Amino acid sequence: MTEALIESLNKRLKQEILTNLSNFAGISGNPKIPSLTQANLKSVVVSVPKNKEFGDLTTNAAMVLSPVFSLQPLKVAEALIEFIIKKWPEADAVKAVPPGFINFFISRKHLINRLYAIAAERGKYGLNNSGKGAKVQIEFVSANPTGDLHIGHGRWAALGDSLANIYAANGYEVWREYYINDYGTQIKVFARCLSSLYAKAFNIGQPYPEEGYPEELIRMVSDKIIEIYKDRFLIKKTGVREKESMEIYSPRIDETGLQNAGVSIMLERISATLSSMYVRFDEWFSESSLHNGNNLKKTLKILKEKNLTYEKEGALWFKASDFGDEKDRVMIRSGGEPTYFASDVMYLLNKISRRFEKIIYILGADHHGYVKRLQAIARSAGLESGQVKVIIGQLVRLIKKGQVVRMSKRRGKVYSLDDLIKEVGSDAIRYFFSANSFDTPMDFDIGLARQKSNKNPVYYVQYAHARIANVIGKVAELYLNKKLKYDGSSINFGCFDSYASASGTNGDGYFRMEDLNFEKLEKIEENFIKSNDFKNVEIKNNDEAGLARHLILFPDVLMDACSNDAPYMINQYIYKLASQFHYFYRHNRIMDQEKINAARFKLVFLVRIVLSSAMKLLKISAPVKM
Repeated sequence: MTEALIESLNKRLKQEILTNLSNFAGISGNPKIPSLTQANLKSVVVSVPKNKEFGDLTTNAAMVLSPVFSLQPLKVAEALIEFIIKKWPEADAVKAVPPGFINFFISRKHLINRLYAIAAERGKYGLNNSGKGAKVQIEFVSANPTGDLHIGHGRWAALGDSLANIYAANGYEVWREYYINDYGTQIKVFARCLSSLYAKAFNIGQPYPEEGYPEELIRMVSDKIIEIYKDRFLIKKTGVREKESMEIYSPRIDETGLQNAGVSIMLERISATLSSMYVRFDEWFSESSLHNGNNLKKTLKILKEKNLTYEKEGALWFKASDFGDEKDRVMIRSGGEPTYFASDVMYLLNKISRRFEKIIYILGADHHGYVKRLQAIARSAGLESGQVKVIIGQLVRLIKKGQVVRMSKRRGKVYSLDDLIKEVGSDAIRYFFSANSFDTPMDFDIGLARQKSNKNPVYYVQYAHARIANVIGKVAELYLNKKLKYDGSSINFGCFDSYASASGTNGDGYFRMEDLNFEKLEKIEENFIKSNDFKNVEIKNNDEAGLARHLILFPDVLMDACSNDAPYMINQYIYKLASQFHYFYRHNRIMDQEKINAARFKLVFLVRIVLSSAMKLLKISAPVKM
């Protein structure tokens, strides 16, 4: 695996500063070597400058070290260049600029070496083992099984699934989990609504709850239950449910069985919706399972033995404020019923028992109060800071024809995630929802998402991939029809011969663009790279160099996206890569009539490798035709 360039330079710069302290002491005129550690160098960074005219990379090291060495920043910068940076094979045209930045370009030789790594590693380029196999659990979506998924759930699904892919690409062992809220007040209301409609179907009078969910959805679930189970949930013997609460249960309906059947049907709907966005889970964890057997009693006993609870006003309280929460939390009400917080405690302790080394919650915008309470539970269990992270996903406004789409769940007028998927497709949804950080509210413009133009960013990115496929397809056509002009010493098209014979193009060796699909494109690419030398890809002009520089920074972007829990960094990367490729394509001929530029054609393959890999992290399809 190729080491991330900026990451490796950051490590090397800090280490070489420490090993060159005596040189800095000599320049300052102070024979005493200053005391400096890696911790002191924490704010020293190598990064990409905002203005590309300043260079490919820059560092603030001189300004950080200026007070340490009692020297002006530019003087320190000159010393850093002399003793360290100008000796780097990666650095070229190194320059110190006021107030003390050190700017430099990536050398062409190093650029070419990195391009070879893309060809050698192909789909594994950018992957790293920084996670060292640590177990990470990411819980996301976790909508109540009492209704269809809304637009916000779609955003958290896209972000959560993309984040899981990013962690896996950084060497973590990732576990995706959906928490099923099938215990408590909301699920009881759902059961009462379902019971009313189910009873009515068998001429049993039972009023529909005034505070219930919209009848349209519940009726769909009830009809499905009747279709599958018929009258299985009718209680035909009297007195069977005498011990149940008459306020909640009808004595003539098996509401527990009905509830479980209803939840199962809703989960199938939710799973189908998420599957249409290519979102999968390793586990669907039921909240009600936490309350099976004596689990609650066992948990409370453990907490009491650790002196983490106390009784007050007939209720049992958890000492959350001792661990950073704003107040203590009730676990058992005075009436003896457990709170949602009790489930939160049991669920987090369950996660810890499964030996996850990092636990990430992705919760909805109305869950801000959960951040401190979940972190308090984690601290009380002995977890270190950072082992439990709570990410709050902000809301989405739908925009249609310039107007906000109004939605009212109470009235049953909800524009669901299914509706949006049908209207704009999964690719647009996943791209748009990953375009911003979790904590940024966003507008989703339906009209823009449907446009087939460069104004639509996902179309713009996908068109870059399709354009690359078109270039490769045209070259294949010309070669197989013996019309392509090229220097056989600089490029080998033998892979097209084997492709034509294996692809079944009517046996005439003639390649047709309509034969091309993603799998065949990848096979062509694999064979082409095996047949050609990528160790000395030529980089002759600034457009080629700029495109190459962006390609080799992908490993750094992948690491940064993981360390910052920021899928949007991948989104921004592929948009910029697409933009640079489109510019490169317009201003640099890959083919001049039937004569091919071998170096640029090779560069096109490298762009496709990185673009496709990055799109795969966001689960956005890479079309070969548009």
